Amino acid sequence: MRFGLSIIASILFAGTSYASNDFSAIDKYVNFVKKEVGLPSGTAVAIVKDGKIVYEGYFGYSNLKDNKRVTEKTAFYLASVTKPMFALSVLLMEGNGDIKDSTSMAEMFPTLEFPYIDTDKIQVKHLVSHTHALANIPLVDTLAFTGQHNKLQRQKLTSASKNDPANQLGHYQYGNEGYNILSVWAEDKFKQDWQQTLEQLVYQPLSMNHTSSYVSDAETKGFDIARPYHLYAATPKKVMPFEKSDSTMQAAGGTFSSARDMAKFLIAQLNEGQVNGKQVFPANVIKKSHQKLATNDLKYRDFIRKGYAWGWYMGPYKEEKTYHHFGGIAGTHTHASFMLEHNIGLIVLNNEETVAASMTQGIADIAYSILLGKGDVNKITESRIEAMKDRWLKIQADIKETNETHEKRNAARKMVLTREKSEYAGVFHNPLWGNLEVELLENNDLKFSLGELNAVATAAKRKDELRIQFQIGSGRIAAYKIVEGKVAEIDVYGINPLAVETFTRL
Repeated sequence: MRFGLSIIASILFAGTSYASNDFSAIDKYVNFVKKEVGLPSGTAVAIVKDGKIVYEGYFGYSNLKDNKRVTEKTAFYLASVTKPMFALSVLLMEGNGDIKDSTSMAEMFPTLEFPYIDTDKIQVKHLVSHTHALANIPLVDTLAFTGQHNKLQRQKLTSASKNDPANQLGHYQYGNEGYNILSVWAEDKFKQDWQQTLEQLVYQPLSMNHTSSYVSDAETKGFDIARPYHLYAATPKKVMPFEKSDSTMQAAGGTFSSARDMAKFLIAQLNEGQVNGKQVFPANVIKKSHQKLATNDLKYRDFIRKGYAWGWYMGPYKEEKTYHHFGGIAGTHTHASFMLEHNIGLIVLNNEETVAASMTQGIADIAYSILLGKGDVNKITESRIEAMKDRWLKIQADIKETNETHEKRNAARKMVLTREKSEYAGVFHNPLWGNLEVELLENNDLKFSLGELNAVATAAKRKDELRIQFQIGSGRIAAYKIVEGKVAEIDVYGINPLAVETFTRL
């Protein structure tokens, strides 16, 4: 069965060389990976050159149960690839006189109190470049995962920002705090959701008709949303239990978009704001978005990172100056990159991340080798296929080992509770995180719910402690406090790496 469908018709695999517009090697590579892994999750690829889309490839399924194939209308969750789009919107706001890159947080939030930080020193450019030196896990995770927030709560969370003890102002440290803080400001400034402002400033001008920062827009706008899958799940072909909703979309990672729409965004980046001969964005704004704001020295697989601009990493790839940003959470891996000097760019979107992250690197290698005319594409493709075979064997072994480890751990632990199990159920509250609900199910299990996160508890090491896993690979310990013979509080370890969060019974 063929899982891929290329928009470029009549492409042959035969031959020893690839023309600059022959991307059949990508079809060959991606189709191999889908067949080898046996999980035909979705992948969408778009390549741009000289202001045009020169290749589109759609592979696998956006929804396995309903047999929905990926098409040009399929919107994937972008995760952190949202950042360069939101950063561009901030620059457009600056162009409209709404804010400056030097505007301080004190000026942004004149009525909010910040007891833990000096808001006079932290500026917009720090917030978009990850040099703000702030730590605010409750804000980040509430907006991205639990969804327990309204305008008042978002402002309360923003006010709780603290200085990161391991960092200092002006030094790069990647995180979502800065973009989330800017979205809270934008919401108050324009008296509407940040999603609406981003759509008005970026999506609509580019005619990104299959793009939205609201999940609920999919039905009204007529596009399909790719559902998330995970190879470490008990049933990999089953949609993951946690899916994004309107309340868990956030400015640091809160957009669904198609490969074709994202290609338009890259074309605007490559052509100083022009798309199809139309000046969509001011040229000076696009140029400024490429200016380096922070210095770093990082590497993600083949991509070297020497700086960070307005939502873009900067560094050499294949010895060429490249801008890029990737996105990834459980059930998603996305890639956006471009080379200004060559007027070329690449978009890759996936609704799975374990294999997709490695596969996307292979796609980038093949695509840029063709675009730049560097290397023997046949040899590169075969090398990537062999590398993926090895990678898949390692992943399978790790999945097996992980499952066995979890089974042994769970079998070795016994739940030790000093009170009746029903006494551990109830509603517990934390002023920043909201309500943690614990329900005793009919089968005598305890189910924990923190907003849109849900998990059935298993045994932990100590008495009156339970283990909860809201997401794959993210176990937490819930330690109950017994006061005067009654279950009074729950200390949750691991929900915030910087602190223990206490939830008090209501």
